[in-house]
Amino acid sequence: MASDPPVVIVYAVWHPGSSRGADYQRAMYTTLCADPDVPASRALGLKLLFRTSSAAGEVPIPVPFDRAQHTVVFVLADEHLVADPAWRSYVEDLVESARPADRVISVATIDPKYLPPSLRQLQAIRLKDVPDAQWETTLLNEVMHDICRILDPGMAKVRVFLSHAKEDGLPITTAVRRHLHEVARLDEFFDAADIPDGTRFAEFVTEAAGTLPALLAIQTDSYASREWCRLEVLEAKRRRVPIVVLSAVNASETRSFPYIGNTPVVRWSGETSLPLVVRALLGEVLRTRYFPRRVAAICQRHGIDPSRQVFSYPPELVTMLTYRADMADMAAAGADRGNYLYPDPPLGTVELKLLRELDPDINPVTPTILQAL
Repeated sequence: MASDPPVVIVYAVWHPGSSRGADYQRAMYTTLCADPDVPASRALGLKLLFRTSSAAGEVPIPVPFDRAQHTVVFVLADEHLVADPAWRSYVEDLVESARPADRVISVATIDPKYLPPSLRQLQAIRLKDVPDAQWETTLLNEVMHDICRILDPGMAKVRVFLSHAKEDGLPITTAVRRHLHEVARLDEFFDAADIPDGTRFAEFVTEAAGTLPALLAIQTDSYASREWCRLEVLEAKRRRVPIVVLSAVNASETRSFPYIGNTPVVRWSGETSLPLVVRALLGEVLRTRYFPRRVAAICQRHGIDPSRQVFSYPPELVTMLTYRADMADMAAAGADRGNYLYPDPPLGTVELKLLRELDPDINPVTPTILQAL
């Protein structure tokens, strides 16, 4: 085994007779790795491998559980898999081979009582009664949550701070909170926190029992005019908290808040938007937990100095100004003041030029560029 194994490797396993196999494969790859239809998209970049076979009765090669710090295996457990003795034995062996740091999780499209005994005793993603229109989103939300929990096992829930203007944002916020708490499975891993005006978001972050929350900015017409809403966004960016914007401007804004950008945005189109909001939040939390560890592994593997500022999103003016303010502390710690590392793909020429006009010493790079230096 390599001395510097990857942080996590994910496996997707399915029976060749599964009617969901092709959809399962594409959904997992597009979300966890990269979207092949949008090569320049800012993907999560997790390592995902597949295990299936060309015919019923035949099983794929085993999953090696010693190639990563954490190996996570998602088994699409349908009627084809549970009825095939060779495949039942195959998944039983997976459970037996997994280490304490690994997970084997069934994606059950049938009643879990029909699963092989070893899978039946473990956590399952239950999709038996999920409508076809919600199947993919539900699957991916739960998959991302499971990986988030593995990368931060001490965290009980992914906590979501709902930043909203009470004047016109309360109805949408109520719908979001209801979805997080009442929709099946979602209330198991979300905790929406409503902080009253006058409570600094920085204090909330500090008092959040050591957990890293995400912030959902519910952008209504009056959102940008509210001082506390602006403060919450700025504090989140200062503290590198994952941010997602739910765009719900109905008529107009007198002044858009310039620092709410550089984040994923979901358009509010009623409660049908809520699963997409969950997906965006989980994606950003997963990126925040995974990317720094991925960078550390790359630096170790290639003998690269790891003393770089690592951010899970591209550089922007706010983060660069904060970066400048931290220069003295960084220098005292021995860090190179100009090195800044963020996820692929690289920024365009125009954005980089502007950042370097502010600080000629800045050297923002992505993992791809870093490995090519």
